[in-house]
Amino acid sequence: MHCKLFRTFTEEGKYVLRVRCAAGRWRKKLGGEKLYKYFTVARRSLDECDSYSEMGESKPFMKDLRNSLPVKDEIFDVSDQSA
Repeated sequence: MHCKLFRTFTEEGKYVLRVRCAAGRWRKKLGGEKLYKYFTVARRSLDECDSYSEMGESKPFMKDLRNSLPVKDEIFDVSDQSA
């Protein structure tokens, strides 16, 4: 529920997808916010989270997520409206 997908612009006319935690649970040691690559987000789960809201069984969802995420960073053109 708190994982938010957004675009990070790279070169002119290009962007990649990143994920952040809107509840502020992904933090660096010095306190800054961690941003994760979209294709690695299935590996970024916490054992416990105060902000977690159950939305169904997590095991089938996580399995499907791992199978459906891309295997590497995808670079999109700004003119591409699919993401």
